[in-house]
Amino acid sequence: MRRFSMVLVCLLTSSIAAADTTTPLVAAAEPAAPPATSVVAPAPAPVPAPEHGTRLRNGFSLSAGQEWGSGPSSGLSGQLFGGDWRIGAQINDDYAAYVQTHLSFGNAHIGAASGATGNFAIALMAERTLPMRTFVAGGGGYGVLNNPSGPLAQLRVGWYPFEQASVGKVRRLNVAADARWYFAGDNVGTVTQIAFTIGYDRF
Repeated sequence: MRRFSMVLVCLLTSSIAAADTTTPLVAAAEPAAPPATSVVAPAPAPVPAPEHGTRLRNGFSLSAGQEWGSGPSSGLSGQLFGGDWRIGAQINDDYAAYVQTHLSFGNAHIGAASGATGNFAIALMAERTLPMRTFVAGGGGYGVLNNPSGPLAQLRVGWYPFEQASVGKVRRLNVAADARWYFAGDNVGTVTQIAFTIGYDRF
């Protein structure tokens, strides 16, 4: 009887131990991961528009115009066709200085006399760009009226029809009216030439 009691105690002890070893262990809960945060990069600062400094400019135009005389050459009238060439410096976006040359040929008459004629002019010009891409320029130089010659004054007013499409040098279409006053001496007086031009300038 005593032996049976010992066997029973051993069996109970073994069962309890087996039950303890098969009890599942509860794993410690891991801490929740912090919510993901999105980082918004600040907007880049606007890039300032480049300022254009002094640079070379050149251009050409085709011209068609009329001339007439005053004083001793009163009654002189003629039609001339030719071209202009400009080269100089664009100081900044508003101001420029350049040399403009002009050469034109045509027919003129005074009284009953008529014949072929030609004009040549060279002038130092200062130009100012105005709002709406308009511009005005003025200057002085020297001119030749077929044969008589002398100092001249010039005024130029025009328009760049299109906006600048890119940074750097670009060709700009221009339309303009040029007025020249030739002071060809006492025997000729003053000859006025008005020409309408269309051309390109690169600056």
